[in-house]
Amino acid sequence: MQPLSPLVQKETAAPNWELLRRVGWSVASISGPYCVAWRGRDEVVFEWREDGWYRVGGRGGAEEV
Repeated sequence: MQPLSPLVQKETAAPNWELLRRVGWSVASISGPYCVAWRGRDEVVFEWREDGWYRVGGRGGAEEV
């Protein structure tokens, strides 16, 4: 495969766990771009995308970080 091939995926930025911690989330589990975090009684699955964390599941109230 050529380095400039369209099949080569561009490198994405590493997840920034500190963004979650700053707003009071405790990171419980990490798997690639996903993490399970909790705050109080809320337990939420977040996905890291290039511009931040997005809620993809869980229970409780949480917005994107």
